Amino acid sequence: MSSRDNGSAATPSAPSVKEGVKLRRVVPMDVIHAVTTATCPRTSRLLLQAFPERSHDRVELISRLIALGLITYGEHAVNYRVMMQTARCWSGISSRDARQTAMAIVKAFGLIALVGEPLRLSKRTYRALLRREMAMRFGNAAVQKMLSDEVLARNLSTSTSEGGDAPGTAAVGAPAFGQSAFDVAANGVEACVGLLYNTQCLFLSSFWSAPFLIGCAVFGQVQQSTRAADGYDAKREAHRAETASTRLRELLAHAEQNGEAIALANGSFTETEEAMATLEAGQEFAYRREVLNARTNFACEVYNSAAVLVPIASVLPRLIRGVAVELWDLQVAIMSFNGFRAALRSLVENMSTLRTAEAHAMHVSNLHDALDAVTSGDHERGLSSVHVNTPEDDMSLIEVESLTVQDYEGRDIIRGLDFVLCRGGSLAIVGSVGCGKTLLVKTLAGLWSNGRGGVRLISRTRSCVLSRKPYLPRGTLLDICVYPTCAADIGVETHELLVQVMLALGLGRHIEYLDVITAWDDKLSLSEQQRVAICRAVVNRAELCILDDATCAMDPTDRVAAYDILKKHVGGVLSLGDEVTLPKYHDRTIRLHADGTSSEFTDIASPMKGGSVEGVANTISQDSFSERTSTSVSASQAKESPAKSVNTFNPLQMDASRRENQFIRQQKKNVARVLGVKPEKLGVVPTPTKQQKRSPATGKNLSFDPLN
Repeated sequence: MSSRDNGSAATPSAPSVKEGVKLRRVVPMDVIHAVTTATCPRTSRLLLQAFPERSHDRVELISRLIALGLITYGEHAVNYRVMMQTARCWSGISSRDARQTAMAIVKAFGLIALVGEPLRLSKRTYRALLRREMAMRFGNAAVQKMLSDEVLARNLSTSTSEGGDAPGTAAVGAPAFGQSAFDVAANGVEACVGLLYNTQCLFLSSFWSAPFLIGCAVFGQVQQSTRAADGYDAKREAHRAETASTRLRELLAHAEQNGEAIALANGSFTETEEAMATLEAGQEFAYRREVLNARTNFACEVYNSAAVLVPIASVLPRLIRGVAVELWDLQVAIMSFNGFRAALRSLVENMSTLRTAEAHAMHVSNLHDALDAVTSGDHERGLSSVHVNTPEDDMSLIEVESLTVQDYEGRDIIRGLDFVLCRGGSLAIVGSVGCGKTLLVKTLAGLWSNGRGGVRLISRTRSCVLSRKPYLPRGTLLDICVYPTCAADIGVETHELLVQVMLALGLGRHIEYLDVITAWDDKLSLSEQQRVAICRAVVNRAELCILDDATCAMDPTDRVAAYDILKKHVGGVLSLGDEVTLPKYHDRTIRLHADGTSSEFTDIASPMKGGSVEGVANTISQDSFSERTSTSVSASQAKESPAKSVNTFNPLQMDASRRENQFIRQQKKNVARVLGVKPEKLGVVPTPTKQQKRSPATGKNLSFDPLN
C-alpha cells in the first residue's frame, strides 16, 4: 500500500522533472547564444539568418558537426589502441617473447593502416566538403542579392560602394566567411572531443592525479596566452625595425639618383650621418625585438620542456605510499596529458579564426545592410506599390488598370493609365522626353513598384524588353544574338531561324562571324546593335516584346523590317518612344502628356487600314487649323467696324488667309513624312528654288508666288 502511495505521490511531480530537464537543456544553449552574440555579433547574425532556429538547415548542420565529432572520437580511440599495442610490443621485447612482439606490431600496423588513416582521411575529406558547402551557401546568397533584378534595375553599385565596402570585396568575402565560420565550429568540436577523451583517459590511468594534470595544463595554457599578449611589444619593435630599413633604402636610392648634386653641394657628410643614424635605429629596434621575444618565450619554453616530466611527477605520491605503478598507466597519463594540452591550445588558437570570420562577416554584413537600406527606402518613405500579377485571360498579354507611376522623388509622373494588349495586337505609347516612359517600362517588367494601381503581365520568361542601348554580353556574336539562352543549348532549327532573321534585318554580312569573339559593342553600330536585339527577341520565342526607343537608330527601311519580323514571330508588341513615325507601325496609340495624363487614339497614319490618305491628310489639316486659327480670326472680325461691309478689303483677312495656306501646307508635309510618301501626293506644291523663280527667257524674278 505504501508503495502504491509512493508511486501515486510521485506521479504529479513528473511534469516538474521534465520541465527541469527542459530548462537544463535550454539554459546552456541560451548561454552559448549570448556568448557568441557578445563576442562576434556580425558572425552570429549572419549564421542566424542562414540557419534560422527550428529549421531543417540548422538541424542538418548540427548533425554534421556531431558526425565530425564522432569521427574525431574514433580517431582518438584508434590512437589509444595503437599505443596499447605499442606498450605490448615493448613488454614482449623486455620479456624476449618474439611471438607477442610480432603480434603487437601486426595489430598496431593493422589499426593504423585499416582504421586510423582511413578515419583521418575521411575526416579531412568531410571537412573539405562541409567547407565548400558553407562557402557556396554564403557566396550564393551574396551573389544572388547583388545580381537580383531589383538591384540591377536600380543600379546600386554607387550606393553600395559609398557604404565603405565594394560589392566585389563582399562577394569574395562571403565564401571566405563561410569557410572561416565552419572552421571555428569544426575546430571547436574537435577540441572539445579531444578534451573529453583525454580527460577520460587521465582519470582511467590515475584518478587522483588527473585533476593535478588538468590544472597544470590549464595553468600552462593561461601563461602562454598571457605571454602571447605581452608579445605585442616585440611586434611593435619589429614594425619599427622594418620602417627603419625601408627608410634606409629610400635614403640610399635618393643618394644614388642625386649623387652628383649632393657631391657638388658638399652634402655627403650630412647624407651619411642621416643614413648611419637610421641604420643604428633599425638595429636597435631589431635588438629589442629579439630580447623581448626571448623574455616572452622563456617561461613557455620552460613549461614545454618540463611538461613531459609532469605526468611522471604525478606518480610520486603513490610511490611514496608504496603503491605499485604500472608502466602502462604512466604512458597513458603522458599521452593523455599531451593530448589535453594540444586540444586546449587548439581551442585557444581558434579565437584567431573567429576574428578572421568576424572580419569577413563585416564586409558581407555591410553589403547586406547597404542593399537592404536602398531597396527598402521606398517603403520607409511610405510610398505605395504597384500590384503586379499574371493575366487571367490567356489572350491578354498586358492589362493595366488605373496605373499611377511615381518617380524617384515620389511625384506622380503618370496618372490613371489604362490599356489592354491582347495577342496579335500592337500598341505604341508616345510622349515627350521626361514623361516617364522608361519608368513605365520598369513598372511593367516588375522592376519598379513605386506607384498605385494594378498591372497584369505574362511571365517575364515569356517576355522580352529591348532598350535604346541593348546589353551585349561578352562572347561570340552567337552568344549575343541568343542571350540569355546559352549558345550551346540552341538547335539547328533555332540557328536557321536566326540566319533568316539576320538576312531580313540586313545583318547578312555578319553571319559568317557568329563564332568570332571580339568587342562587338565597338564593332557594331547602334543601329546594328538594335537589330541584333530584335534577333534576340525572335530567337528566344518571346510572346511579348516591349521596346523602349529600341528602333530610334534604325533607318526607315530597317525599322519597317524590324516591326514586320516582330509582328510575324512575336505575340504582341508594345513600343514606347517619342518618334513621330512610331504610331504607323501599331494598331493603337496612347499619348502621354506632360501633366501625367494620357489619351488614346487610333493609328490614323497606318496605310494598312485602307482609306484615302489624301482625305485623311486634308481632314487633319483642316481640323488642326480650325482649332488654331479660330481664335485669331474671331479676334480680327471683332476688331472690324460694324458699319463696314463684308466685301470691304481687310488686310487682316488677307494675312489670316496667308497663314491658313502656310499652316495647311505644313500639316500636309508632316502627314506625308509620317506616311513616308512625297508631299506632292497630298497636293502640296513644292517650294520653288531661286532657279525656278527666274523667267527662262529674261532671267528676271517672276512676279507671282505659287505659295499664295
